[in-house]
Parts: sequence; structure tokens; C-alpha cells
Amino acid sequence: MKPQASLSRYLDFLANERRLAAHTLGAYSRDGMLLGTLSEGRDPGELGSADIRRFVAALHAKGLAPRSLARLLSTWRGFFDWLVRGREIATNPCKGIRAPRAARTLPEALSPDEATRLVAVDDASDTGIRDRALFELAY
Repeated sequence: MKPQASLSRYLDFLANERRLAAHTLGAYSRDGMLLGTLSEGRDPGELGSADIRRFVAALHAKGLAPRSLARLLSTWRGFFDWLVRGREIATNPCKGIRAPRAARTLPEALSPDEATRLVAVDDASDTGIRDRALFELAY
């Protein structure tokens, strides 16, 4: 089975059966083409977990963001699941492979002036008193 033929049938399935949007299909197509390029045209049934891990590591080394790698793995996982359901391959080589974790950034704290402006609400009304108390409690 040719990899491009399998990918084309998968994209037809996504377009006709799952009715995915054109942009989503374009992304799936690009991700599938990348898999074909990385696998050097090998049959999808010949790929194993070690190959997929190597592809992800190579893309990560080239600077692809962890979120992009997660989306890419999701596309590949769906493609291989479809091949398994169609009995074209025995197992999904993407099962159990995770994308690298994205770095988490800490939230920025308010400056003292910003905090003062935040709690400086109109406290003449009942809701104003309530709002000020909530802002002071939260800060």
C-alpha cells in the first residue's frame, strides 16, 4: 500500500464522513505529508513507535513548539487508528507517545499602583462596598 494513497483515502474519509472544515483538512493534509516525508515513503505498516519517537524528537530539535507537536501527534494517531480500524495495519505506532510539555509561564502580579486603582471603586453603594471587599480579599 502506498503511503500517499492511504493518506488520500483518510482525507476523503475526514471530508465526507466527518465533514471537517477546509482549514482542518489542510492541516491534516500537511501533517500527513510531513509523516510521509519523515518516513521517506515507507509503508505506514512498517513504522513503529521508535520511528515516531525519532520523528518527534527531530521536529522538536528543529524548534517546533510543543503544542504543534501535540497537534501533529494527534493527526498521526487518528490516521493510524483509521488504518487499524480498516485492518490495513495491526497496531498504532503512536499509542503512548506524548509530545514534549510546554513551558508554563507564571502570571504577572499587579503593581501597587494598579492594585490601588483596582480597589478604588465607588463604595457609596452596597454593591460598591461589596466589590471593594472582594477586590481587597482577592488581592
